[in-house]
Amino acid sequence: MSIRTIQIGDQPISASVIAFDKDGTLFQAEPFWIALNKERKKRFVSIAGLHNGDLWDRMMGVSSNAVDHSGLLAIAGESEEKIAIAALIYQQTQKPWIESLALSEKLLEESNRSLRIQDAFIPTPGARDLLYSLKEAGYVVGIVTSDQHDRTVECLKLLDFHKKADFIVTPAAVAHGKPAPDMLEKVLRNFTVPAHEVLVVGDSIVDLMMSKAAGCKSVLVNEKPDILEQLAPLADYAIEGLNGMKVIWEKRVY
Repeated sequence: MSIRTIQIGDQPISASVIAFDKDGTLFQAEPFWIALNKERKKRFVSIAGLHNGDLWDRMMGVSSNAVDHSGLLAIAGESEEKIAIAALIYQQTQKPWIESLALSEKLLEESNRSLRIQDAFIPTPGARDLLYSLKEAGYVVGIVTSDQHDRTVECLKLLDFHKKADFIVTPAAVAHGKPAPDMLEKVLRNFTVPAHEVLVVGDSIVDLMMSKAAGCKSVLVNEKPDILEQLAPLADYAIEGLNGMKVIWEKRVY
């Protein structure tokens, strides 16, 4: 008889449900952030003027094609971004708040539609192989992401995993997005599993905070040494890449 075990580094882990973050975990974060910022900024300066382009980048945490991994663009959900963008439009144009809010919502919607999934999303090394090995071993595998549901499905198509994911939970499906535990609590309810049987795999502080708030185990995955060192104390396990996580089969004779 063969027994399956998830191994992180050289440590065996007990879990039955694996919840992956998407951006920065299954897909490289910065190409997506930069592409999305380009689409949004283009629309913002058409409203507020080209001279406010630098102000936009500073608010978003973007500089010289680099993104602050703890900044607004990297961490915030779209509902939070909508308010921040509306506030900037109001500040720089003095348009009424209701109009600023409507312009912000339109900006986000148009940017989402114009983003080319194939160009913006690059799978991280080992992502597809890990997802498939977990599914083949019988684990429940899904996504908890701050991104939109439809875009998440399109991204999973790049990994040929869109029909295999057991769940996709986004902020639209719950009262509060990351770092609140709501998305994971929905997973716990839907699959009737205790929190300690859920393993959250993510790259950012909000993933770790969400996991802790829900009582789940967490794996920090981040290739940047400074971020890995900074956030590792908040995680149960920490690895540089998904290649550090695998399914091990052990034959047992009874």
